Amino acid sequence: MTKEEITEFKQTIERTIIPIVQNMTENQIKTIISVVEREHPELPKGFGSMLYEQILIMKYNKK
Repeated sequence: MTKEEITEFKQTIERTIIPIVQNMTENQIKTIISVVEREHPELPKGFGSMLYEQILIMKYNKK
């Protein structure tokens, strides 16, 4: 990913996902990511783990 793509990806997470997961547990977040990965096998391998890490970083940096 280019720097621009990384920035856009992080902004999208912050704008769309963080408001939803703010009051969720880590297990709830993992469950949702697992469901999305199962329903979308075309996602790159490791995408869920990377997304989970970014969500946690952003979620806990907001507090």
